[in-house]
Amino acid sequence: MLAFRDILRPYSIEEFLKKNWTSKAVFISSGEQNKFAHLFSWEKLTYLLNFHQFKYPDFRFALDEQVLDESANTNIIQRCQEGATLILNGVHKLMPELAAFASAIKYNLGYGVQINAYCSWPNKQGFSSHYDTHEVFILQIDGTKQWYVFPDTIKYPLPEQKSSSFSPPEGEPYLTCALKPGDVLYIPRGHWHYAVALDEPSLHLTLGVHCQTGVDFLEWLVNELRQQEEWRKSMPLRVETAAVESYVDSLIEQLSKHIVHSNISDDYISYLDSLGKAIPRYSLPYQAGFNIFEQGTQTKFKSAKFQRFKMTDLPDGSGYKIVVAGKEVSLKGVPISLVENLFTGDIFTGNDVINWLPGYDWEIDIVPLLFRLVTEGIIFVHPSV
Repeated sequence: MLAFRDILRPYSIEEFLKKNWTSKAVFISSGEQNKFAHLFSWEKLTYLLNFHQFKYPDFRFALDEQVLDESANTNIIQRCQEGATLILNGVHKLMPELAAFASAIKYNLGYGVQINAYCSWPNKQGFSSHYDTHEVFILQIDGTKQWYVFPDTIKYPLPEQKSSSFSPPEGEPYLTCALKPGDVLYIPRGHWHYAVALDEPSLHLTLGVHCQTGVDFLEWLVNELRQQEEWRKSMPLRVETAAVESYVDSLIEQLSKHIVHSNISDDYISYLDSLGKAIPRYSLPYQAGFNIFEQGTQTKFKSAKFQRFKMTDLPDGSGYKIVVAGKEVSLKGVPISLVENLFTGDIFTGNDVINWLPGYDWEIDIVPLLFRLVTEGIIFVHPSV
């Protein structure tokens, strides 16, 4: 499975973070034509169009620097013959290989990832010059596409600060490049760009990385403060100007104490870890409580790969609280080695758990524990073929 370092190869991740991340676009020629061939193809695009129902704007067209309205979707072939760029949002939700790839990148970077697919036709420009409000990696699948990247006009735009509200920069692009299969282009958030397919149809994936910002942190903090009654209390009436000023000063003092005396950074990191969703999330009939132990102690299990988990001691010291894949579970009366073994992402059997828990009874102690973890979607039964 490709990881973030593999995407950038042969460019080093250390050099990328130092010179480019969030500040300057970079074109990376990999020299590996089939580098992304296992992720997407014309055949996979055709499959999605034939066997999935898409709704506008997750499925849309763009032509001559304009995004077409929903009516354009009624005749897909005609729009393609006219040269309109076809866009499919969120293809990582529809294909196992892209879901696993997105999970790996999210694990590497620690932030939300979305993958969109773009199909463009020779010498036709879909979008006008614009910028994105997230970090962008272009992975060229097939064909050749010419890209033009310009400086930012607003630093680090937030999602509501769309490029449609601003004018593009004047002057020449600071980066011009032609992406061929296997090549990568990184475009920082806020940097203006547009592209045109050259002499053959182009197919590429856009990997969008949605980083957290200081504003996101403050919004989380506000939600935390909602749980405290002093922050929900009504302020003095405006006719009492001095009282309002005094009240605001007291709130500032309370906030300062809250920041100094609480583990805000640890709590926020735990919150970010809790946002992760397991891929896969469902496994039937096992999660419904059926056929889990058909193979007895030889039954195979695994946890979801590329999931961050946080483990803390329970207050009474009786076990551990685990936060993983957006879920929380408490495990009592088990050694820490068991918890560590459960979340490696490797396949293990009931016999392995017996070895990890010497002195525990299979039927009385271990089966109920594994049953609970499977039905809650913490670990998954790995079907034997």
